[in-house]
Amino acid sequence: METTLANRGMLVDPGGHFVGKFEVERKFAVDDLAVTRNRLRALDAVAFTLGNRETDVFLDTADRRLAKNGQQQVVRLMEPSQRVLWISKGPGADACVAMDLEGFDKALDMLMSLGFEETGRLVKDRDIYFVGDFHVTLDRVPSLGSFVELAVMTDDESSLSSWAARIDAFAGKLELHQSALQTRSYRSMLSDSD
Repeated sequence: METTLANRGMLVDPGGHFVGKFEVERKFAVDDLAVTRNRLRALDAVAFTLGNRETDVFLDTADRRLAKNGQQQVVRLMEPSQRVLWISKGPGADACVAMDLEGFDKALDMLMSLGFEETGRLVKDRDIYFVGDFHVTLDRVPSLGSFVELAVMTDDESSLSSWAARIDAFAGKLELHQSALQTRSYRSMLSDSD
């Protein structure tokens, strides 16, 4: 099993960390990811992926039906593992499902043959850690800076507010302050910096 995990860019089995149709997430701007990494080590965080470069290709229909409905379709290439994810977000802030696909270019060709077209790209460097129920993502986004995302996946829609409160409490343990909370996506932030 370890060979399979390593081939997919994973250091450990993710267990149920990415299982669910809802994702509760908070994103914080930080000056120095090393400070958060040290705090994670003190909490015995488990490294899931390190040193990934992710390219996200955003897709929508020509009439931008998905954007108008608060939805997003993303095909993500993770390097160096060459793992490909298809991610569907929305409608709503917490709805999120993802699945593995074979071959980045082939996946894009398939989706474009169904009428989707590329509406944007985003490249980021990403490390992911697990601490208890949470996955913690350390991101470096060119021209935007560094960010820490705290998230949990669940199928239980009635638990979303409870998870949000737990994430906010966990942010305090990591000394991530509400004043640094980012409510916009990287894509939205980048469109403002153009």
